[in-house]
Formats: sequence, C-alpha cells, structure tokens
Amino acid sequence: MRPRHTLSHWSRVLTLPLCTALALMLLTGCGALSSFVPAPEPERVPADTILVADQDTTALDPEVARLYVLESELLSVKDSTRRAQLLNQAMAELAALLRTRPAALEQSAVRSVYGDLTAEYRRFHGYPSDPDSTVLARGQIFSVRARLFASLEEVEDPLLRTDGARAEVEGSTIPMTSNRLVDQSTTYLRDDPSRHLDRWQERVQVYGPMIEHILAEEDVPQELKYLAMIESGLTPNARSWAGAVGMWQFMPSTGRRYGLTINAWVDERRDPEKATRAAARYLSDLHDEFGDWHLALAGFNCGEGCVQRARRRSDAENPSYWDAHEYLPQETQGYVPMFIAAARIMENPEAFDIDPPEPASPLAYDYVPVHGSRLSLGTVASLADTTRSAIESLNPELRRARVPPSKERYYLRIPLGSYPRFAWNYADLPDEKKQPATTYSVRRGDTLSEIAVRFGTSTATLRRLNGLQGSIIRPGEELVVPVQEYASALTASDQQQPMRVQYDTSPPARSLDAIETAEASASATASDDRSTSSAEPETASRPPQTYRVSRGDTLGEIAQRFGVTIQELQAWNDLDGTRIRPGQQLRILD
Repeated sequence: MRPRHTLSHWSRVLTLPLCTALALMLLTGCGALSSFVPAPEPERVPADTILVADQDTTALDPEVARLYVLESELLSVKDSTRRAQLLNQAMAELAALLRTRPAALEQSAVRSVYGDLTAEYRRFHGYPSDPDSTVLARGQIFSVRARLFASLEEVEDPLLRTDGARAEVEGSTIPMTSNRLVDQSTTYLRDDPSRHLDRWQERVQVYGPMIEHILAEEDVPQELKYLAMIESGLTPNARSWAGAVGMWQFMPSTGRRYGLTINAWVDERRDPEKATRAAARYLSDLHDEFGDWHLALAGFNCGEGCVQRARRRSDAENPSYWDAHEYLPQETQGYVPMFIAAARIMENPEAFDIDPPEPASPLAYDYVPVHGSRLSLGTVASLADTTRSAIESLNPELRRARVPPSKERYYLRIPLGSYPRFAWNYADLPDEKKQPATTYSVRRGDTLSEIAVRFGTSTATLRRLNGLQGSIIRPGEELVVPVQEYASALTASDQQQPMRVQYDTSPPARSLDAIETAEASASATASDDRSTSSAEPETASRPPQTYRVSRGDTLGEIAQRFGVTIQELQAWNDLDGTRIRPGQQLRILD
C-alpha cells in the first residue's frame, strides 16, 4: 500500500502489489534537469490500478494511471536529483500523451494531473504561479495549442478552400491561405479572447516594435512577429517541457548554431532581442532551403529533416506545405493554420470584435556596461534606484541573478532614464565590488588553495564566488575566478559607452554621454583607503550569514526575507531544486 497523498483537487491512494510498486519506481527516466531524451513507451499499468477520488472511484487509462504513479512518487521523494529525474519523466510522458491525444484534456482526471504536475514544475524551477506573469512556463500556451489542434482533428475536408476576404493581412509576404483548418483556428482563438488574445495584444505593444525593427534589419517578413505569439505567447522566459526556451522556443543546439550563448550564467534564448535576431536568421535560412514560407514555418516547428521526409512522401512534383500536410506531425499540421489565424486576428481585431488592449509602452531601457561578477541584481537595482524584479524582467537571460563572470564589461539593461543615478552610485562602489572575473576549468589534481594562489586570491573568495561550502572540487567543474590584472582590465573597457534604447523612436539606439564621476570616485576611493584599510581584511574574511530552516519555511519565503533570489540561495547552498528541510542550515552571502 502506497502512502496517502492529499492534493489540490484529489485525495489519492494508489493500491499496487509491492513488487509492482517497486517496478513502477524504476520506470522513471534519468534525463538531465534542463533537457530531455525521447520519452520511452509507457509500460502498461495493471488493470487493478485505480484512482480513489473525493467523489468517485474511476478506472484510468494505463498512460494516465502511470502519470499518477509518477506524481505520487514525486511528492514523496526527498532527494532533489531524484525529484528532477521524476519530474522530467512525468512531464515528458504528459507531453507525449497530449501530443498523441490532445482531446485527453477533456477528461477531468487528465486535467487534474496536468494541473498538479505543471504546478510542481513551476515550483521546482522557481517560476511564479501568477498566470499573467511574464516569466510563466509554457504550460498555458501548450494547453491552448493542444486544445486547438484537437479541435482541428474534427474538421471535415480540412484543406477545402474558403473565403477569408474579411480578414486579409495587407501587404503580407507570407500567403494567408484560407481553408477550413484556418477558419477553425480563427474560431477557436476568437471565441474566448481573455484566455490568450488579450494578453498577446498587451505584450505585442511592448515587444512588437522591437521585433519589427529586427525583422526589417534581417530582411524577413514583418508578419513573422505573430509566430512568437503561438510559440510562447511573447513570453521571454517561457520554457517547454522538451527543453525549448524563450520567446522563440529555441532548443540548445539550434540556439548555439545561431550565436546564442547558453551556459550556467547566461541563457540568451531568453534575451528577447538576441533571440529574435537568431529566429529571423534561422527562418531566413529555412526559406532559402525550401523556397516557401509555409514550409519554412513548418521547419521552424519540427525541424528541416521532418519537413523533407514529409515532402518525399507526397506525390506532388514540388510539394508545398499543403501537399505534404497529411505526412507532417499532428502539431505541425495545426501550426501554420494557427499562425495564419493569429496574424489575421491581430491585424484585423475590429473585424473579429476584439476589444483594444490597455495602452502599454514599447520596450525601452538604458544599456550600461559594468564590471563586477560579485554584483547581484539586487545591488544593481539599488544602484539604479529601482526594484530587483524590474532589473530581472529587463535582463531575463541572467540565470543566477548576478552579473556573469567576464574580463570585459557586461551590458545590463536598467530602466529608461536611470543611467545618471546608476553611474554615480556605481562609481562609489568599492573597487572590490567591481572586480572582473573569468572562469577556470578544474583539472585533475587541482586543489582550491592552489587555484587561489594561481589567480592571486583567497580560498574564501573562491568559495563566495562559487557558492562552495567546503574545499571539495571536481575535474571539469567550472569555477569563477577573479582577473589578476584588474586595473588593465578596467582601462581596456573604458571605451565601451552606455546607450539608450527606445524602440518607438528612430533610430531606436543612441549613445549616452558618459557621466563625469571619475574625480568623485577617485576621492572616495582614496578616502576609503585611508580610513578603512585596516578593516578590509576583516570584511574579506567575514563568514557568511546562516539561517536555520524552520518547519513550514519555503525557499521563496526565505529569499524574500533576506532580500535575495531563489537562484542565489540555490547557488550558495548547492541546491538543485526548491526542497528544504527543517533544521537545514542555509548560507546567506548577500
């Protein structure tokens, strides 16, 4: 008998023979936290596996019952690595179920486990639960697409041409084909705009001018901006269960191929500007390969090889997307019709009785180059006299809520007009805070003390920069280390100028005059040297603050209490997820 677990909608008891329960525990995958391998075919769950609900006892399909088995173990296991494996496996199998059977969401049992697993996914990865948050995981857009694609399965003669004259996209380069699939997609999106269209209209006011500017620079059609809507709902921090990330849902390999940096500190798939440029170039390459924008869109969704295989199966001499349609994956069959429907509605909201959104300002910010791998985004927010959340929303590519290690200065976005205040406050920071850094890959035989000597620093500093509790390091591990030639590194970067970016102006970017703070900074530095030189060693060696976890504490509440982020707590305490236990000692470095 498995232990009883109480969840938000269901109280479950999964009754299995002991040997069957142990076998099911072994079925979970071993994928890494940030990527997935193709989910194995779910093993059959015994027919006597049942769900005991509050109101009724219902026998489940084997695939659905297996999701409850995985969820039950996920909620009972304490090891964070094991939780990551179970969560990845459960989400991969849930995605496989909805990909092959989108109509399954009509079943209350599937909706329940869907809601519980996606909520656990958001908690594990530190995403907020607010459905309107701009850092929402991709669960909502995936649900919208799954339901829409399910509705397309019921369309008879799906490719039968229809009249779409009342909703033309004027000046469109991409053909806006009218057929029953497009009509059904349009009906689905239009019927309840509060679920998706209203948010899309708000976000397109913020990100639309930026996307349009970059698409024009890359010489690709302007209507491609609507592709980001059906990929992520225009959400920079969106993350799919398959490991695709960002507004344009790049997989790691494709993102790197198009110049996006993805490492432990930075994920530029979440940078709306850099990811948009990468997407424009990828789509341009796909169009060059296929000579057809519909096929390019299909390739963006399922990959070039997928489209080539579908075209080879078609009888047409030079198959179009519609010729190869029936041979494409189900999601790709609905992908282009959904894009056309979104473009028509967004270009003609009045024709579909869609109310205009509340006015919102286009993306705009001051862009400032900074040194300081020890600078948290909380400190940056203080320097700019703004909030941490404002800095995080402007710099979604930063994964550790900290300026990444770099010998060169790193450009940060800060609120528009805050540069003068930021420049004065930044100049007054101690030099130690502005010290640049790089990374060092640990070699076999290295010790932390030897690395400290090699880079002219202390083991305490290395522990602080890398969130280490002790001195144990492993070959291949990447350590953040200070740059030895500190003064020359700063001098070499002096030519980097701050900028102001406003996508509702032309041109959108212009250089800002550097604020003259050198004299004040030098004076303050000299004063600090005279008055606090004896105190500096004490500051450098000061032990981190510790907090003892109490029953009922959550990582998010502790982060808020100390004015830090969940990601910082995870880095400082080597936590893979968000599970903590009463009595655990947490290090607080800021």
